Amino acid sequence: MPKGLAAEAEAGPFPAFLRLPAMLIFRVFLESLRLVSAELSANVLRSLLSLLGVTIGIFCIIAVLSAVDSLKRNIESGLEKLGANVLYVQKWAWGPQEGEEEYPWWEYIKRPSPSYDEYRMLSTRLEGADAVAIQAFRNSRTVTFGRQSVRNVDIAAVTNEFDRIYDLLFADGRWISSTESHAGQNVCVIGASVAEALFPGRIRPMGKEIRVLGRKMRVVGVLEKEGESLVDFSYDDAILMPFEYLRRYSRLDGPMSDNMILVEADPKVGNAAVIDEIVPLLRSARKLSPKEEDDFSINEVTVATNALKQSFSVLNIVGFLIGGFALLVGGFGIANIMFVSVRERTPQIGIKKALGAKNHFVLLEFLLEAVLLCLVGCGLGLLMVWGLLSILEKAVDFPFVLSGGNILFGVIVSSLVGLVFGILPAIQASRMDPVEAMRS
Repeated sequence: MPKGLAAEAEAGPFPAFLRLPAMLIFRVFLESLRLVSAELSANVLRSLLSLLGVTIGIFCIIAVLSAVDSLKRNIESGLEKLGANVLYVQKWAWGPQEGEEEYPWWEYIKRPSPSYDEYRMLSTRLEGADAVAIQAFRNSRTVTFGRQSVRNVDIAAVTNEFDRIYDLLFADGRWISSTESHAGQNVCVIGASVAEALFPGRIRPMGKEIRVLGRKMRVVGVLEKEGESLVDFSYDDAILMPFEYLRRYSRLDGPMSDNMILVEADPKVGNAAVIDEIVPLLRSARKLSPKEEDDFSINEVTVATNALKQSFSVLNIVGFLIGGFALLVGGFGIANIMFVSVRERTPQIGIKKALGAKNHFVLLEFLLEAVLLCLVGCGLGLLMVWGLLSILEKAVDFPFVLSGGNILFGVIVSSLVGLVFGILPAIQASRMDPVEAMRS
């Protein structure tokens, strides 16, 4: 190194290797990269076994983070579709309430299901609501068209306002009109999976009559494919029909019914204010005395998603614990391979120092080598994560994403592991006496 540069490197308040010229650092980086390549090619098995801990640690951490991020994105997309200001009035609560240690399903099952009359009362008297609808389910039915049939189809009977609350996207056709809904006409909207099974090839479902619940219904719309979601019900395998139509042929207010009133709160009013309106109206309609508890539940999507997010936080912690232990083991593996590398290259270190290489130059060279080894293990771990997520996405039909943020996090973590566990071997190499090193 020229004397001027050497003197400049030795002066100043910062460590010497942090004040090295950029070109010199780049040369050291290229030299370290060459040495890492030589180490990996000369001792493939030993190097891979040493990197195994880093690879497994990065795999565990990034796999969990990517899975949790994918689930969060799915939840956020479901919230955008449903709307965070939608209230679900039903007899079931979506989890233990405040003060409950366990879910008292035996109490909820005794509650009456929201009725059509209660829906009409709320739709006319709620001042803070933008829209009110009612929905009733009939699960696992068989639907036919000619010789084609589909099993396990969910039947959802809804009122016309449902389309204002739930953001339905149509691949073909339209939503049930207000006239068709109030008159209870035999029209329906079918999900994407139902349409694919009943109308294979290029047959257009619009206007065709299918048989549902033993009766003919005319298809007026086909929904776009939604895919699986954690926070909302997918209508891919469902059929939507007018509530009045199903009410005409089936009892929807019996003890085994499970109706749901959907209330979209005005964003300017807020969910809490609309809940304060709903509670006294329903209590009055059901003639509950002041001492009696509510025999209905008002659920919010945000409550369910907050519970899910807490579960995701636990998963993140578990992933970090497992990955942290693996990275600790991997760090010892990196330290081991670096100590071996220092021992094998002791004569070379002596020659370099005899020719004028400073301590910080040798220190930086071995630190970079340790970081590059960890980055190789990180790359293998990220490759394993990408392969696993690709397999899972095809197997469960759920979108998993390996984000750039998680990749950058893995690179930073592996680099820190290289710095922490490579510092002792690097210090040992930098402090060697040139004469003693050449003799060995």
